[in-house]
Formats: sequence, C-alpha cells, structure tokens
Amino acid sequence: MNPSHTYPVAGTYQVTLTVTDALGASSSLTRPVSVTAPPTTPGAVASLPPARILDTRIGQGAAGPVPSTGSISVPVTGQGGVPATGVSAVALNVTVADPAAAGYITVWPSGTPQQQTSNLNFQAGQNIPNLVIVPVGADGKIQLYNGSGGTVQLIADVAGYILGGTPTTPGAVAPLPPARIMDTRIGQGASGPVPSTGTISVQVTGQGGVPATGVSAVALNVTVAAPTAAGYITVWPSGTPQQQTSNLNFQAGQNIPNLVIVPVGADGKIQLYNGSGGTVHLIADVAGYTLGG
Repeated sequence: MNPSHTYPVAGTYQVTLTVTDALGASSSLTRPVSVTAPPTTPGAVASLPPARILDTRIGQGAAGPVPSTGSISVPVTGQGGVPATGVSAVALNVTVADPAAAGYITVWPSGTPQQQTSNLNFQAGQNIPNLVIVPVGADGKIQLYNGSGGTVQLIADVAGYILGGTPTTPGAVAPLPPARIMDTRIGQGASGPVPSTGTISVQVTGQGGVPATGVSAVALNVTVAAPTAAGYITVWPSGTPQQQTSNLNFQAGQNIPNLVIVPVGADGKIQLYNGSGGTVHLIADVAGYTLGG
C-alpha cells in the first residue's frame, strides 16, 4: 500500500509493512486498516492532524510582529489540510508569543466587522494559547487583532474544520461570528462580581445568534477578569447537579480565557460557579452551537 495514495472509498484494506536490514534479510507484517470516508453533511466536524498555518515570527501566513491595535489577515482554506472550498469554520489553537504589553486578541471572519470580543488574554512577556472556533470569510481568511499597547507575535495551528452549508442534522455544529452574551462587569447576562463560591445563571438560547429552540449545546469562550484570589470556574447545564469539574483555572489578578463546550439546560441556560476564595468577573463570547436531537 502506497502511503501517499488516497483511497476515496471507505472500507478495510490489507496493509503490508516490509523491513529490510543491512544484510538484505526482510520481514513483513500484514494487518487490516479501516479507512473512513470524510464527512459530507453540513455542520459536520472534520478533525485534522495539527498543522501550523501562521507564525509571524518567521513570516508564515503573515508578517510580524503585529503592532499595537494592529490586525493581520490569514488564509486558512487550502492550508494545513483544510479544503479550499466547502468550509464554514475552523478550529485553531492560537498562541501569543513575546507580547510587549498586556492585552487581548480578537479572532473573527474576514470581510465582516470586527467583533467586540476576545479569544485570548495575556500579560507582558506571557506566551499563552487558547483554542478558537471561528467562521471563515468568503475569501477563505480570518483576521486577528492585537488589543494591546505593544507588539505581539502570533501562532496558529489548525486542528479541524466544520463543513459549510445549512446544518440540519442533529449533532451538527453551526459556527457563529463571535458575540458577547455575558459580561458581569457591566451587568450583561448576569450581575457581578460573582462572590466566593457563588453561582450565576446565564441565558444562552436566543442570545448572540443562538436559536431560541433546537439547541443541545453551545461553544463559549469564557474569560475570568479581575479575580481577587486563585481558584477555578465550573460551567454546566442549568437544572442539573453541579459537576465536580473545572473549565478554567486562575491566579489572583490573572485575566485568562478558555473555550468551553457545554450542554444547555431545558430552560436554555447554563450555570457558572466561582470556586475561589474571592470575587471574580466573568465574560462569555458565544462561538457556535450544536443542533439538538
């Protein structure tokens, strides 16, 4: 079997590996290998081996460093295993490197207005990543904004993509342009700060482009801001017992985000628990949802 050959039909193939030593003696091993067809349903998620498509340190994808309040445009379709067409969104691990000042990064689809959201927060000199799900612009590109007072280097590794078209199948993923649905600093979605060991309930269906019905889960970028003590955040569906898990860990004074995929309660809400000895502010930007059924 030629490893560079692409088999368009799903099935099981016999693969033979032959090893020949320096003296010419050979040994072979044959095993069955199952090949699955790539997904074709709109909203299906196709995973990829991680591949770097952006590194401003070496001018890959875009030149760097990115200046203060500057933006870069990055091609994603046709890169790193992402098809050239038929893609609605991509999943990227975005990393900030060598930031000269504290700030944040916003990632959004090319050709659309910049959203007032954040995907990644950092301190001066802090190299830090976060997973981002972002729709792709009509030109196959995304944009990244440096919301800091200094320069930054940016790196992006693609991990998968979502097939284009209108999702109708239960379990399909519908990406959304980033939209803020909660900010306790200004009383949006819930009031803050959230007290030590306190919980807030947040409406997600009918908000930020998420339909009012027919949703089983949402993808949210959750950010902790101005925590007065170290701790963690737990996110879980409304109307169910709180899980003994964490979605986000932080130190006192550390603004830090994480991408969270969480089921939605029967009332269309989620809950967030502050597992720290101090107060915190919480921010949530919706990135997409999963169809119920």
